[in-house]
Amino acid sequence: MSGRPRRRNAEVLAGLLDWRGRRVLDAGCGRGALLAWLVRRGARPVGLDPDAEALRAARARLPEVPLVAGRGEALPLAGGRFDLVVWFNALHHVPVVAMARALTESLRVLAEGGRLLVVEPLAEGPWFEVMRPLEDESDVRAAAAGAVDALVAVRRARRLRREEWCDPARLDGFAELRRRLLAADPARAARIAGVEAELARRFAERAEPQPDGGFVLAQPMRLDLLAPV
Repeated sequence: MSGRPRRRNAEVLAGLLDWRGRRVLDAGCGRGALLAWLVRRGARPVGLDPDAEALRAARARLPEVPLVAGRGEALPLAGGRFDLVVWFNALHHVPVVAMARALTESLRVLAEGGRLLVVEPLAEGPWFEVMRPLEDESDVRAAAAGAVDALVAVRRARRLRREEWCDPARLDGFAELRRRLLAADPARAARIAGVEAELARRFAERAEPQPDGGFVLAQPMRLDLLAPV
């Protein structure tokens, strides 16, 4: 993680551009955390996710936000509709064979002057190492980064900005980490139970104690802001 500044993800996004009034597609919106942030920033978001349970949770949280059931590689949306398509911690959840198509579809639904934003966790750092027994995403995270680089290499898009930083997640302790993992995906419960002792051991080794008694787990992140060619 040497050389990367410590910044919260929300801080990086807030400083990236003026979100007010922008029509934003949150691709892989999950249970609506980023959608809620976009609403607070004055954007006009639409959420897309293939998971019905996640969409139900997002709808309960944000009944005013339009939500669409669908997959990124086959967007059920008209072309030229959005000022920004955002993949936030989501592209690596697309099947590897469909990542390139998902990015191409994202370009299709952009309005003139629109931008594609991909923010992905890197396969390194304390948070990643703690999580590894539960979900080792080394290959899919590398594939997501490769798909973005390939889009630029074949000149379907040009890179306007690339940035890396470490997001310092603040936790009261291992119990809070466990709660967050379950809140993000309740289906993890059985898998967490099977590796909980190892997760707790890794947390004790890698979490940074704070003066107030809490802990920090840092996760290196990468941002790519792209424009269609």
